[in-house]
Amino acid sequence: MKRLFVLLAGVLTVVASVTVGAGQADAGPLQQLNTNGNTFGTFGDHSLCRGAITYRIDSVAKKRGLVKVTATSHGFLGEGAGWKKNPRCRVLFKTEIHSGRGLFLEKWTTGSFGPRAGEKKVWDVLTGSGPGYIGITTYAVNSPVRIPQSPAGPAFFMIVP
Repeated sequence: MKRLFVLLAGVLTVVASVTVGAGQADAGPLQQLNTNGNTFGTFGDHSLCRGAITYRIDSVAKKRGLVKVTATSHGFLGEGAGWKKNPRCRVLFKTEIHSGRGLFLEKWTTGSFGPRAGEKKVWDVLTGSGPGYIGITTYAVNSPVRIPQSPAGPAFFMIVP
């Protein structure tokens, strides 16, 4: 009997934690675990352009199951006359999404950054509510073969409202 009571108490606790605030989805930071950092170096599409990007994951106001990814540049550099003519470095982001509901998706997004720090690229990712994972990898935009630039980009484990 005591085991049954403990089991029922556990089930009720889980149900209550899932349903409390079920109609709310506030914008802001998510409960998350980042396993390998959130700032990574990358390179782009021309003139040996390269730079570092910091990633942030937030929930989207009044939209359940949606996550906003923000990539903020620390400033990009390039070499030679090509960079002086066009000081913009284009990068291709691949976002992998795994959700607790068994959903697996990839979303491709292009960003463009210049020498000024603080430039941002923001995109929304549909994850579904509940536990989830987002991994981000960068690629050069015009590369004939898509080879990831970092073997392990940022990885975020989170609970999405």
